[in-house]
Amino acid sequence: MTVLAIFLLIIGTLLVLIGALLVTIGVALILTGVALIVAGTYLLIRRLLDRDRTRSHSW
Repeated sequence: MTVLAIFLLIIGTLLVLIGALLVTIGVALILTGVALIVAGTYLLIRRLLDRDRTRSHSW
């Protein structure tokens, strides 16, 4: 019975650590995605504003 208890503790600990690792990886992926969306939006807005600015030139 003691061996079973130790086995269950080890398996439970490993599952908790793997879960924490997956959550950390998930958060990192979400933050990376948000950063890419922000960068893309910034570049798109900058391009749209720059196009409006170049239209005002007479040439």
